[in-house]
Amino acid sequence: MLLLPGYRGRMSEPARGRPRSERSRRAVLDATSTLLSESGYERLTIDGIATAAGVSRQTVYRWWPAKSAIVAEAVVEGVIALPSTPPAPTGHPLDDLRSFLRTLVATSADPANATLVRALAAAAADDAPGASTITSTVTAPTRDELASRIAAATAAGDVRASLDPRIAADALLGAVLFRTLAHIELTPEYADALFDGLLAR
Repeated sequence: MLLLPGYRGRMSEPARGRPRSERSRRAVLDATSTLLSESGYERLTIDGIATAAGVSRQTVYRWWPAKSAIVAEAVVEGVIALPSTPPAPTGHPLDDLRSFLRTLVATSADPANATLVRALAAAAADDAPGASTITSTVTAPTRDELASRIAAATAAGDVRASLDPRIAADALLGAVLFRTLAHIELTPEYADALFDGLLAR
């Protein structure tokens, strides 16, 4: 559940209740984005979101089952901006791979981004259909790009030939995600150690 931009599309409408008011829906998403940046995910509440959006608590719960689902929709809709993409490939596969991993670790170490990762992980755990949307929006583009760079470095003979690029990408992303969720420090030195431990020849 790490942050690189990808597909954006509206999450599915809830099956129950009255149709959403687009104005109220947008107000809830905007309020969630503001409160998340000001107070963090742990202090984000449905009551606070409803008050800031100028809607009732019941209205929020009619459309979203939990605060995590609101955060997820705000990301998918682009109301909460994802970090920018890492540097484009330069034609030097090993350097490109190291650069990607260092950027991923630095992005995840940023407190605001770490908060967003934890919120999205909670949203995915709370809502199986929503998890698919979150994966296609956030996780899959990151995994695919990382696997592509690992494959390029493997083809160039820069990393171990026995590596399966997608499995290696899963291992790298899993390590960074674990530290993010567990509030364990992420440093440039950790990025290099992770690279050397899992990818170096």
